[in-house]
Amino acid sequence: MIEQLGETGLIERIVKRFHIDRQTVTAGAGEDDCAVIDIAKAKSGHKYLVVTTDTVQESTHFPKGITPFQIGWTAVAVNLSDIAAMGAHPFAFTIAMGIPAHTATSFMDKVVEGIEKCASAYNTAVVGGDITRSKELILTGTCLGFADNPVRRAGAGVGDLVCVTGSLGNAALGMKLIEEEIQVQKRVEAAAKKALFQPVPRIQEGIILADSGLVTSMIDISDGLALSLAELAKSSGVGFEIYEDKVPVLSEEIRSAGDFVLSMHGFDPRELAFYYGGDYELLFTADAQVIEKEELWEMLRREVKMSVIGKVVPAEEGIYFCTKIREEKKKEKMEIKGYRHF
Repeated sequence: MIEQLGETGLIERIVKRFHIDRQTVTAGAGEDDCAVIDIAKAKSGHKYLVVTTDTVQESTHFPKGITPFQIGWTAVAVNLSDIAAMGAHPFAFTIAMGIPAHTATSFMDKVVEGIEKCASAYNTAVVGGDITRSKELILTGTCLGFADNPVRRAGAGVGDLVCVTGSLGNAALGMKLIEEEIQVQKRVEAAAKKALFQPVPRIQEGIILADSGLVTSMIDISDGLALSLAELAKSSGVGFEIYEDKVPVLSEEIRSAGDFVLSMHGFDPRELAFYYGGDYELLFTADAQVIEKEELWEMLRREVKMSVIGKVVPAEEGIYFCTKIREEKKKEKMEIKGYRHF
């Protein structure tokens, strides 16, 4: 148990697992009152510093079946996803841990391994943090990154394309499986649960999109597509026309068997994609002229696996689904709901 190690022993056990570049981080985790970072070397010519903080805790964020490694991974990934949504390059991460006294050291070793693996996978150094006793496991991460032109939520203009990376609804399907509301093939179950337990922050995709110069606004879809659209609409002062049949629902691996199984259980896969969180894909708007730049357009489609799902409309039109019946448009107001803490 960690209480047998004591605070100093636990800190020493944790920090020795974190690897840092000594040319950039001259004082790292556990070495001093603060981490010391050589900004000139870290920023590599980038103009802006971006900072984000996110908390995950046992009672609200850790589904049944998640491993200690995946808990640590998630604590980093949710912060990196915010960095990705700015089109920024992450470089440093700190983690504050609230840990119950009865926690096994082997459990915490795996949590720390997950933290390190996720951070290092995206060239991010874990440079510090804090530990304290708590009634449940609570992990609060702070991530720092650099950007030349950070993409904001404000900036979408009428006529812009509305796009997403990857596919949506995978994590929501994983949660339905954990809650035993449905049953699917083993390979589908494994893919859906991994999407829920071990989210992949779209760092490289965010950087590519920002560097294209054609992305006008961006946000990560952590709380569901509908809420994310509402956030972009509020920040940019616009509305959205969404083509329901163009939204990429479930990954290719899941979709082959998933759609049929879900429909048999009375679930609409589109409901999972629109109104549930946990996917951590990127929702963004882009200048419509990107389509005319054929080489750039093909590169973006290939590198970020993007789908065009709608267009930006004036704010007074709101957010709605649009389907075409023969030559006529049918509009249906989108319900704004998704994951909320309160």
